Amino acid sequence: MSGGFTPFDRNSYRESKRRRKQALIEERTGRILPVSNPRRRYIVLACVGVILVVAIAFGIFSILKSNQKSNPETPEQIQAESEMLLTVVDSANPLDKDYVPDLETVNGFRVNRDALKPLENLLKASKENGTELKIKTAYVSYDEQEERFQSELQKMLQSSKYTTVRAEAEVLKTTPHGGQSESQTGLLVEFDFSNSGSKAFLERNCVEYGFVQRYTESKTSVTRMNPSDSLYRYVGIENAKRMRSYGMCLEEYKSYLQKQAIPK
Repeated sequence: MSGGFTPFDRNSYRESKRRRKQALIEERTGRILPVSNPRRRYIVLACVGVILVVAIAFGIFSILKSNQKSNPETPEQIQAESEMLLTVVDSANPLDKDYVPDLETVNGFRVNRDALKPLENLLKASKENGTELKIKTAYVSYDEQEERFQSELQKMLQSSKYTTVRAEAEVLKTTPHGGQSESQTGLLVEFDFSNSGSKAFLERNCVEYGFVQRYTESKTSVTRMNPSDSLYRYVGIENAKRMRSYGMCLEEYKSYLQKQAIPK
């Protein structure tokens, strides 16, 4: 036999040396070892299992949280919210003098906070459509409303031969006393139709943003107010769609809900 390593011995020695070197590197760096080792394979599988469990738990939590947001909280909460949005204000259902809703400002006008976002979206949509809507009036306090009534009453008395009682009755058809106007709720908005097409746009799209025309020609016997094509009331999107579908004004719709005894 010749001296030295055979080719097979040399290959074995090189492989053994490579493995020892690799082991030292892994020990120093903490690098994850190949999965071929059974113990290492078990560790990797256990880690993967933990990750999957956490991911599934997080997914379930996210779904439950999403459903909680998308579903109505409780029938009582829905009813309370709808009751506020469907409040009828008139001589038979006046508001207290000190009643002031939560107000926010849009384009210089104060509105009920619940109507803020829908109104902003409606104004934005009309602008994008090229038929920009403008607000003429919105929230009016008790005292401001009473001043308006008295001013209109004096104008009526000066320009006609009506008695005070007759003149007051006529004025009340358009300008209620303080506490008897829905402007005090901050949910009634009067629009300015000076821009071409804005009136038609509002009539077509108002319910998609939760608004309905408050005083129409066909419902004067119910509302006891003269018709107005510029006064719109925020009632919520679902309520607005139902009112249009049923052909009801606010008074009729609220009475209908009460008779049906359904969540509002």
